[in-house]
Amino acid sequence: MTEITKVQVRQAIDDFLAFHYQKKGEKELKALDKATEQGDSQAISELQQQLAPLKEKYQKSKWLADAVRMAGQLKFGTHISKGIHPDAKGDNIRFDPMHDVPFVGSHTLKSRLLDANGNAAALPLAGFFDWWVDESQCVKMRDIILTNHPALTGVFADDETLSESYRQAFFDSLSSQISKAHTHERNKQLLWATAGDEYHTIIPLQPSVLTHEFFQKINRLRYSDTNKQARDNRAKKTAEQSSYVNIKDLAMVQLGGTKPQNVSQLVSKQSGRHYLLPSIPPTFTGAKDLSIAKSSHSLFDGRSLNFLLKESLDSLFDNINIKHNTFHIRDGRKAIIDFILYQIIQIAITIQATRSAGWSKDYKLDMAQKYWLDPKRGDLDGEEHFQSERDKGDWKKDLERQFAEWLQSVLKNKFKAIAQDFSDAEYFEWTREMQDAIKQSERAGQGAFR
Repeated sequence: MTEITKVQVRQAIDDFLAFHYQKKGEKELKALDKATEQGDSQAISELQQQLAPLKEKYQKSKWLADAVRMAGQLKFGTHISKGIHPDAKGDNIRFDPMHDVPFVGSHTLKSRLLDANGNAAALPLAGFFDWWVDESQCVKMRDIILTNHPALTGVFADDETLSESYRQAFFDSLSSQISKAHTHERNKQLLWATAGDEYHTIIPLQPSVLTHEFFQKINRLRYSDTNKQARDNRAKKTAEQSSYVNIKDLAMVQLGGTKPQNVSQLVSKQSGRHYLLPSIPPTFTGAKDLSIAKSSHSLFDGRSLNFLLKESLDSLFDNINIKHNTFHIRDGRKAIIDFILYQIIQIAITIQATRSAGWSKDYKLDMAQKYWLDPKRGDLDGEEHFQSERDKGDWKKDLERQFAEWLQSVLKNKFKAIAQDFSDAEYFEWTREMQDAIKQSERAGQGAFR
């Protein structure tokens, strides 16, 4: 993108204006060409008069001045408020993480699309931002505006000060520069439990860029000429047989009713339709997924747990390898550890559900591990003491310590050169993370610690 020049940007602006002038005046321009061929001077004059307002509208200086006004009437973002409810008047959000986030989201897309809503009369500005500057480099107008590319200097007006004011207005609009974010009564709210029985209020927004890309990908897979031909050939004995895509259990939800344009530009392009794939939680097939030796003292002993958590641990290693230590990176690290804890708890729930009551009697597991992984043992005859001690809940503190020791050991073995960096501070942080996970699990009513 560094190779983009002022000449390319100016040409892109001219091409955009010419395209829309031709499109809006298509009927009159065709008639003008015909009248010119026939030498009909009266018709030529009348058609030129009809086209004059449109021609003036798409003069560069006129249209760009009007575009600045449009910029204040549109809200851009990757996540939109109206996707939750068409009448919601909350702000849109453009999510652009400062570091790698180990989850699928809008940030994983290569298209760098932005959705827009607001005054329908201002939507042409969204088309301008989506216009190609250099298709071979996959560079659009929004890309160079958001990066404040040097090629933008003086391209929007002959007066550089005026041109800079236009660039700033476009940048502010595209980047969703919000001094104080606003929500609306028609947006939903989630109360997310945090440490210390406190809560964060979370306002979910529609990830319209992600859902649009997903919609397009599904359509390309299902309705491409190649796929349709392969599917049709299945019923023809003489035709060449090849594999084709068939997506089962695909559902659809409609946004915006009969007026999807009131939701957003991308939703309108989809006619309001959004595909839904089956949303099924991860399934742990049983204790065979996690081998616990009879001589083991803990779930955290051996290599089995590390193998099951390999992807998550690799993500944690990648995060630690990042040299910078910003709050974004620290937040990313916490998110990974939270997911590791979620996986461990799901494994524990599976063991509890799939093993018979009292299975831990034949194992050398630490008592805290037995209280945790074999809760039904307390229901057996002669296990009243077991149940009494389990009910006290003191064993949960041992689990916090065991998790911290395990994670500390994993990291020290992985990063031997900096093993000393994983000190008491980190150990107590892992302990608190496990403590929070236990509390959240209990509040959610999960069986892992009941």
